[in-house]
Amino acid sequence: MTAEVRPERLGGWSRIPLSAQLPAIALVGILGVGAVYRPAAPVAFVAVLFLYLVVRWQGRRSTVLAALLPVSAVLMWRGLPAPLADPAGLDCTNFLSPPAVWRFMAAAITIVVVGLLVADRRATLRELGLRLGSQRVVLVSLVALAVVAPLAVWFGNLVGGLFGEVFFGSFALDFRPAALAPALLFAASNAVAEEVAYRGAMRAWLAPTLGIVGANLAQAILFGLSHTGDDFVGASAAIPPAAAMVLVAFVGGVIVRRTGTLLPVVAVHLAADIPLYYYLACRAA
Repeated sequence: MTAEVRPERLGGWSRIPLSAQLPAIALVGILGVGAVYRPAAPVAFVAVLFLYLVVRWQGRRSTVLAALLPVSAVLMWRGLPAPLADPAGLDCTNFLSPPAVWRFMAAAITIVVVGLLVADRRATLRELGLRLGSQRVVLVSLVALAVVAPLAVWFGNLVGGLFGEVFFGSFALDFRPAALAPALLFAASNAVAEEVAYRGAMRAWLAPTLGIVGANLAQAILFGLSHTGDDFVGASAAIPPAAAMVLVAFVGGVIVRRTGTLLPVVAVHLAADIPLYYYLACRAA
């Protein structure tokens, strides 16, 4: 059975003693190192998994470790050497291009990990936001997808043309319509993996320890740190996008909390990540 959560622990900041929160904060910090320094991410995943299995072998279920295990799996996968698309753009329109398949595998791993945790904890999908939500929420999500996708493509062109050299080095994007299918596979996989791990499991299962605000802030900070990769030219260039991701992730967590579903944030995330596929597979330096 999942541990009983007292309502007062879920209101705003946690009311439990700071000493009881420190292990969770320390583990989030360790994952933060893996988010910034990607070679350390697989080690962090093994450590979290080992601790979870040890605690489980003792007959207990750790909510904190369950909260962090899916995120550590996502970071672990990101820390592995990813197959690159053909530099000449030959993989751009290939539905099974390396970036699309690699992100699909990340989503599959995340779903498997979360599914095993839900079964082991006898939890519900609803508490992680894995449901459609009301008809109004579904409609708003579809509208957001339709509106944000073209805006993201436009902004991708803008970033490539005006700000690309500052943040990512010099490049241009070839937005071929024929590449939309692998771009959607890539973006949907990325959105599902990250939203289920961060705004789903981490936000929901850290709340009994850190409170609603603390858990949401923790997932947002870790999400921001995970967007400080090697694509940026210099560490200072990564700070503005990472800060923006912290804000976006925090607002996303609030939306999931209010609507009870991941659908709106998955829709917006999917739309926003479409240009990322073109950057990885259809980029001309």
